[in-house]
Amino acid sequence: MIDLDRALSIASKAALKAGERIAEGLAGKMVYHTKTDRADRVTETDFEAQEIIQTMLEKEFPEIGFIGEEDPKFDTREGKEGKKLSEPDSSLRWIVDPLDGTMNFTHRMPFCGVSIGLEQEGKIILGVIHFPVFGWTYAATKGGGAKKNGTPIHVSDCSKFEDAMIAELFSDREQRGTTVPYPPVAAFRKFGSAITSLAFLAEGMIDGTAIRCRPWDAAAGTIIIEEAGGIVTILKDDPKDPRTAITCVASTPKIHDDLIAFGNISLGFSS
Repeated sequence: MIDLDRALSIASKAALKAGERIAEGLAGKMVYHTKTDRADRVTETDFEAQEIIQTMLEKEFPEIGFIGEEDPKFDTREGKEGKKLSEPDSSLRWIVDPLDGTMNFTHRMPFCGVSIGLEQEGKIILGVIHFPVFGWTYAATKGGGAKKNGTPIHVSDCSKFEDAMIAELFSDREQRGTTVPYPPVAAFRKFGSAITSLAFLAEGMIDGTAIRCRPWDAAAGTIIIEEAGGIVTILKDDPKDPRTAITCVASTPKIHDDLIAFGNISLGFSS
């Protein structure tokens, strides 16, 4: 049985340390490369932040597996090679995005940061999201509630879809150049990073979001939202692939069915 309080403490320290590197990167020379798509960017900071997190977590929890966004095969740093990803035979694994919002980062937009989730037998039991520019740290453990910088947070009381402020929904990569429907809600926002929408939902600043992403983008945010009183539905493209594309639909309880219905009809969430 893992000590969740200790795990949260170590994960939070790793997120803060990686956040320091991100802040340095924002202030330095901006060089990036592309991976699978022109919008799928990676920088030295991505790899360095992941190495910081992986090193700290593996030192304290060598028995826990580790999945990070940055696969070493995409590491373009001359003369350097990132830490190998590991998935030991364990019911526990860290799921990490060392720098979510890399496109924002390369434009020096502050909506970017660290996401660290801990999964046990397919369920996320711990999450930390850290925004280094703002000094915001969101955290939660299963059954322990959700907090921002140590203060409890809760989703909004929005009960009608038409009154909601919804974020994201449309994928820059999958729907680029197409016409997409505007949701029938009070307001729509697009922050350009999964962790921003998920954290803002948990804090009650928006009322719902639906994101096409990868597990590391949403792992931490899902437990934080659930512990803040929200509902999360994850639709996996390939349930057997730990790096599969997913659709993460999250919202306040009373508008969740409406958000899923809109997505199914207008955006094909269920496909």
